[in-house]
Amino acid sequence: MTSKIAVVVSYPSQHPTTKAPLTFDMKYYLATHMPLIEGLWGPHGLKRWSINTFPDPCPLTGQTPPYRVQTTCWFDSVEQLKNAMEKGGDKGRLDIENFSNVQPIICVGEKGEAGMMDKE
Repeated sequence: MTSKIAVVVSYPSQHPTTKAPLTFDMKYYLATHMPLIEGLWGPHGLKRWSINTFPDPCPLTGQTPPYRVQTTCWFDSVEQLKNAMEKGGDKGRLDIENFSNVQPIICVGEKGEAGMMDKE
């Protein structure tokens, strides 16, 4: 079964108030934070996660991208996500200061369609 709910956790390139550039310790994030999230959210339906990083400057525009790190977490239902957030959201949120100076923006969406272009 394919997970239907995507939780996109995006870390802005700069602090929204101070405009300080994002600091982000990817080593800590991978070694400590994401295992913490797996432990907190896994029992409540977290199926998998993936991370995208965006270089500064953007290779296409030469500009600073709006986000530098974006993690997508997959669940089968919004109810599972809500339960995971209720049971483990605070502990995960408190850990953010250990690897970033910016709080993430969180968006919740449903799985979209995917396809490949015809290569003939």
